[in-house]
This record gives sequence, C-alpha cells and structure tokens, in this order.
Amino acid sequence: MSLRKKSTEIKRLIDAFESESKKFHDITFSTYTITQSSPSNMRFKSPNHAINLWQYYGKINENHTSEDFIENFKESDPQWGIRGAKISAFGLIEGDTCELFLKMARRAAHLFSKKEADIISSKVVYEIRESESDEASKTIVTTNSNSLAIWLNYLLYYLSMTSHKQEGIRVIDIDPFSLSLLALEQLLTEPTIKKVDKSLSKVDDINFDVALSFPGEKRDYVSEVATILRENLEDDSLFYDFDYQSQLARPNIDILLQNIYRNNAKLIVVFLSKEYVQKEWCGLEWRAIRDIIKSKRDEQVMFVKFDDAQIDGLFDIDGYIDANIFTPKNVANFIMERIKLLT
Repeated sequence: MSLRKKSTEIKRLIDAFESESKKFHDITFSTYTITQSSPSNMRFKSPNHAINLWQYYGKINENHTSEDFIENFKESDPQWGIRGAKISAFGLIEGDTCELFLKMARRAAHLFSKKEADIISSKVVYEIRESESDEASKTIVTTNSNSLAIWLNYLLYYLSMTSHKQEGIRVIDIDPFSLSLLALEQLLTEPTIKKVDKSLSKVDDINFDVALSFPGEKRDYVSEVATILRENLEDDSLFYDFDYQSQLARPNIDILLQNIYRNNAKLIVVFLSKEYVQKEWCGLEWRAIRDIIKSKRDEQVMFVKFDDAQIDGLFDIDGYIDANIFTPKNVANFIMERIKLLT
C-alpha cells in the first residue's frame, strides 16, 4: 500500500511525534562517518543506539573487484556494514528516550512500501555517488534495509544531508522527534519522497507578510491553511513555526517570537480556542498581539475562532472568522485578501 493510502496512519504518527516533541526530550540525532583509517576510540552518551546507514565501498576498477565485494559481503555483520568499505556512515541516537524514538521510528518506516523504500535507497545511493565519484569509474554504494535505517536515511535525504566527506560526528540541529514530525507533516500534505522545502534564511532578519499564532491542538487545521498560503506567497513570507523549527531550538525564544509577532510581520492571524488560553507560548505571543492593538494597528491583526472561550483582552465586539463554518481553504483566501490590502 502506497503513502497516498496511509493518511490515517500518518496522522496517528503525527500525533505521537508531536506529543513527544512538546516534551523537549534530551535526545540527539547525529551521523558519524568513518574510513578504514579512522580511530576506533569514539565515546557516546548512554543510552545510545548506532546503526549503519550507507557505505561507499569504492571504485570497481581500482583496488576492489566485484569478487572482493562479494566475499566481504558474505563475511560482514549487517548492523555494522560491509568489510573493506572506504567510507561508512552511521546514524546515532543518544539520550534517555532513545528506545522510545527507535520504536516510533521503526513504525514510521513501515509507512513506506517496498517500492518506496527502494526509492529512498536509490536517492541516497545517487547522492553519494554524485559526491564521491570522479565519473571515470563505477562505484559500489550500499544502504541498510533495516527499518530504522530506512527512516533515518529518509530524514537525512529530506534535510539534504545524505552525503558528506567529513569524518567524525555531525549533530543534526533539530531533535529526532521534531524532525520526524516535520517529515510526516510533509508526507501528509504531499505523499511523495522529496527534500524539505523549509526555509534556510535567518529567521531574525525576515520581514514576514503573515505570522500564524495558534495552540498545538489546532495544528491539523492550521497546517492546511499554511500549506495553501505557501502556494500563494513568495519564500519566507509566512511564519509557521515548524518551517523554522531548527532556528527556534535555542535560548530566549520568547524574545524572538515576540519580536516576530510585534515587529516583523505585516499581518498576525490568531487562531483562538480554549486551548489558546491555557498555553504559555500562546500567552507570550498574545502579549505582543495586544500591544499591536494598543498601538491602534488593528488592521495588522486577524482573528479566527474555534469556540467561545473567554480570552483576556478580547471582546464580543471584536470581529472574527468562524473556523467551524469556514474551511482552511476559505481562511487562507481571507488571509490573502488582507495581505493584499496591507501591501
């Protein structure tokens, strides 16, 4: 069964990974690349789990022959890869919730059919060959078919971080729960194996056309709105938290968020609900939004309501869009209308 027919399972996994990413676990995802001459004295935090992801065995017309490869393959341990490889890349998960992530990652990997898993493998192999080949000879590249390796290879391909010649450890900026959540959200909206389309621009320096403020419980609805907005806006015109997740994983994020909502967005769309009142981060964003209203910049704020929850600073006379009547597509269109008026 293909990804297009697994939306229900993708949504379940999104809920599971979102729940864990909110807990800010002390867990890291790293890759480390070794050669035959690399030192073997690497030390990792405990608990941890390492698994072979891919190997660049070498060029057939140099020191290796196909017979050498077959013989080494027979004598190798699949967890650690094929003997004699010039470059071996491993995925490393470290942290107290290591085992939990491994279980969730293996389940996520089963979203892919055999054909889709082969596509991931072929994309990884192609990128490694492109970075390692001199085009003068054929190369042998292998990937691990273990379900955990499939998911980690997919995440690295998604981030455009599959191939690199740098020896040693490379820590991924975003924790594996949050990274998996981002990848799953993209699979839900566009069920194809592709690279991330998130921004690499520095979030501090961007002046957004629109910023979305919402509680996590309404993410399904808001993510649909965000997807439609991206199709109609230029790059780095929309502030949706998960598009800048790696940059938000830092100290003093409250100051950064308040600056975005107060100073660096033409329009702030606030998705209001009973959950919005309860969330600390929403409360921080709401302070910046109230300051905008206090400064009589009403045209920069747009309310979308899911219920009649009482929110300090919001009154019955304030206009809003009812999310129970209008679809995400309707709301996205309303937002585009407001942006054009402001522009």
